[in-house]
Amino acid sequence: MIRVGLAAGFLFGDDAILLAMDSEGITAFKNTVSDALREGASHLDGDGVAHDFVVDADASCVELSDGRVVWRFDRTTAGEVVDHLSALASHDHPGHSYVDITSPVDTLVLSRDEYAG
Repeated sequence: MIRVGLAAGFLFGDDAILLAMDSEGITAFKNTVSDALREGASHLDGDGVAHDFVVDADASCVELSDGRVVWRFDRTTAGEVVDHLSALASHDHPGHSYVDITSPVDTLVLSRDEYAG
């Protein structure tokens, strides 16, 4: 399971991008971001949504549209996402981590086995 969307008022009243995943979703997402770090770009289809990943020196943003999400991360942010997902995958319980991004909001929430509804 991989679900992503804008969560209005999620973080102390501030909006966030919420990426909710189960353990299989975390593995798939982590592997695809890792591929983008190596290759410059990668693609993942999950739960009817196309996820395109681009490593771009000038970006750390998420572009949401119907049926498609474009993840543009600089190398540092992409590495941070992989590190957080690795940590979430290493524990067999719900949890989440925060990653700073620049657009459309300031925070990306990476969540395992939470907020699946």
